[in-house]
Amino acid sequence: MNNAGEIVERYFTALYAGDLETARQYLADNVSFRGPAASFSGADTYLKATQHAVRALKRVDKRKVFVDGSDVCILFDLHIDHPVESIAIADFYHLEGGKIASIQSILDTGPLTSSTPTSSGGETARDPVCGMTVAKASAAATRTYAGNTYYFCNTGCAEDFDRQPEHYVPTAA
Repeated sequence: MNNAGEIVERYFTALYAGDLETARQYLADNVSFRGPAASFSGADTYLKATQHAVRALKRVDKRKVFVDGSDVCILFDLHIDHPVESIAIADFYHLEGGKIASIQSILDTGPLTSSTPTSSGGETARDPVCGMTVAKASAAATRTYAGNTYYFCNTGCAEDFDRQPEHYVPTAA
């Protein structure tokens, strides 16, 4: 499979279907990712971080795929379990040796960190798993741990917290 567009589309389909094992096959071991709120190096680190988005996924609407040699761009709408509901994303991929070597995501994170409920003056909290700002009144889930209440942007983050709360809660110095 030498067509960069085919490789990226197969990766994209596997990733958003939650098939991380298949998605991993299309990534170079040292893939780099850059987005508005995070950067990662290494395929396994990147895939672990993307699980957050995949768990919050309702559906993906692919709008357009552009291919220019070893560069591919996918424009899509990501429908998520969040008060924002949908966000437009442009992903740019660069391939080397038939594998995805770099990914850059461009999206407006403003609606994710300051959704309508928070702009009306409601209290907010930081999701301890993903770092997103969550309106307390419309949090997808809450958990109490060590006497504190934590608010989550989606149930997947709450489930990660349940498995390992000590990993996400700062320890007292």
